[in-house]
Amino acid sequence: MKKKLLTVGALAILAGSGIQAQTLIFNKNASWKYKDNNQAQPAGWNAATYDISTWTTGNGPLGYGDPVTTTINSGLTTAYFAKDFTVDLSTLSDTMELGVMRDDGIIVYLNGEEVVRDNMPAGAVTFNTFSSTTIDGAAESVYNIFSIPKSKFVNGVNRFSIELHNRSTTSSDLRIDAYLKTTTNTTTPVACNGTHISCFTSIVPTAQTNKLIIPAEHKYQLILKEGDSYTEGGGMVGGQNDFTGYVPKTGSSTNGYLSVNHETNPGGVTMAEINYNATSKLWQLTKSRAVSFSDPSLVQTIRNCSGGITPWGTVVTAEESVTSNDVNNDGYKDYGWLVEIDPATAQVISKNTDGSKGKLWQMGIMNHENVVINNAGTIAYYGEDGGTHMVYKYVMDTPNDLSSGNLYVLKLDQGLTAAGDPAGTTATWVQVPNKMKADQNNTASLAQSLGTKFNGVEDVDISPLDGKIYFTAKGLDRVYRLQDNGTTASQVETFVGGGSSVYSFNTAQGTKSEAWGDGNDNLTFDELGNLWVLQDGGKNYIWVIAPDHTQANPKVRLFASMPAGAEPTGLTFTPDHKFGFFSIQHPDSTISTDVDATGNTIDYRGKSATIVIALKNNLGTEGTLGTVDSKIEENTVTVAPNPTSGIVKINSVKGLKDISVTAYSMDGKIVYTKKFNGTNKALDLDFTQQLEGSRVLVLNIEAEGGFQKTVKLVKK
Repeated sequence: MKKKLLTVGALAILAGSGIQAQTLIFNKNASWKYKDNNQAQPAGWNAATYDISTWTTGNGPLGYGDPVTTTINSGLTTAYFAKDFTVDLSTLSDTMELGVMRDDGIIVYLNGEEVVRDNMPAGAVTFNTFSSTTIDGAAESVYNIFSIPKSKFVNGVNRFSIELHNRSTTSSDLRIDAYLKTTTNTTTPVACNGTHISCFTSIVPTAQTNKLIIPAEHKYQLILKEGDSYTEGGGMVGGQNDFTGYVPKTGSSTNGYLSVNHETNPGGVTMAEINYNATSKLWQLTKSRAVSFSDPSLVQTIRNCSGGITPWGTVVTAEESVTSNDVNNDGYKDYGWLVEIDPATAQVISKNTDGSKGKLWQMGIMNHENVVINNAGTIAYYGEDGGTHMVYKYVMDTPNDLSSGNLYVLKLDQGLTAAGDPAGTTATWVQVPNKMKADQNNTASLAQSLGTKFNGVEDVDISPLDGKIYFTAKGLDRVYRLQDNGTTASQVETFVGGGSSVYSFNTAQGTKSEAWGDGNDNLTFDELGNLWVLQDGGKNYIWVIAPDHTQANPKVRLFASMPAGAEPTGLTFTPDHKFGFFSIQHPDSTISTDVDATGNTIDYRGKSATIVIALKNNLGTEGTLGTVDSKIEENTVTVAPNPTSGIVKINSVKGLKDISVTAYSMDGKIVYTKKFNGTNKALDLDFTQQLEGSRVLVLNIEAEGGFQKTVKLVKK
């Protein structure tokens, strides 16, 4: 059967985020004026009218000791930089993105007004003021993202003036570069452009039903399910489908690998090859097989929970359980590690020093949940669900190589309040020993006294808009975020959630409110900066949070409700964000069969399944739902009388087979549900009792062959 749609009349299709191309005002490696005479500048040096004509000119990056385009004097306490640029205010976004690569601390002025202070102490700052911390390692090459309101700019010529402070006069390096561009406006909803997956109207809040509920604008298609036979290598798809990752082939949004974790004991990973048929508008599975973990040096995997996709196109799978066994006597505990996989070969590619297959030992042993890696391929972030309940950062010694690096744990400088919110806005990354085998085998005990416990760090992700790090703590019902500054972090705060949080949003039945709930599990960003939050507690929802959401000004929508007994896991997008893949883990055996975008009846009762979702015009065609002769049109089915005193008759000229009728009160609660097997041309139903409590009901009528009709039933 077709999915439930709680629609009443025509829907206003709105995107939660405006879609607007980004425009560079000036790019990286641009030309700057600079003063490097190691002397304080006179008052007013940062004004837009200050004469900088005698300053030296050079292209970024500028500095010394690190790779730069323009080398300036060394041994500096503070250096000064300025750049004039012209803007047309009518073309600027509501907030502008300033990206700055800085080593070590900066204060940025726009037309004489301070707009950014980063890695610098608060209060008055002079030429002799040193930065708060040393920026080193991979953090030296990161472009830190700052948002500047459009109101700070003037029409015509503007000037950025930057003072760059060293950590000490004996520092071996100093460097800066920057860019400025518009951002995607997110404050005003716009009509859906018909392609982006975030275009939808929220579903009506509901307890779990016998089917998957997604927005009226979307369809879904079953890709694979537990118990399916592999096309290669024998065996069957495992259960407990968890992390679901799409790896494009040569950047393709229509041809790639789909990696699915199995949170079982022993664990496993399914590697499928899939492609999109533009004619049928359906996805095809062309190959499927189990990833091989049979090498004696690996032992096996256990409870493959979440994971991640690397910028260089590999898959990292995470073991959520730790054991003390060492059955192959290699000196490493068998389980509790991250493992890197080549999706093309379905083989483990992480290596031991002797060349045998291995796990990523230096990333540490723990109850791993996930891993996310920055676009530069230099830093990985991950969390532990259980054990230390902490957030970890791994700085690679060599870009795009997870085998060797330094491990850190997050420590909030002022800890958490009793309610679970950060007591302050700053934090420190504390190094955890990880080079010796004994250290790698004991990550939890080494980190125990170093970091902050968050209670179930289920996922970590990086915003594509501001580069901030977001992570979820399931036991605290929250998603947090922070700005990583290298050895420290700032702007630490609760982004969304909290035990008492209730959010309102528009649905087809008007504005509804729903408690945020618990079980905050997987996090995924789309490229517009919307944060998709999958919950494995409460009502097992998928939420979508707009990038300009704040707790004071919430912008939250409700995307999906899982079928009874199930939780959503591992959402992943194609590069063009037309398609999203996720898994439905452990649904009850009592859920209903359904009709997906193929037009065929699908059955995943009691079996974990992996699906693709998209806007209707991108997935399936009208023809896939049956021929014109066999299809029952909505207008051939009537519900009368309406208004009614309670008793109504559902009439079907052609007859409906296996009819399901569900009645919802106007607050979204299910007040009646029943299935009628066989073919029926007429059904008599009595809603007298239900209409006493709610003078209006929404009837959702479904039948075999994809038929669906929604009727507003009014009490006479």
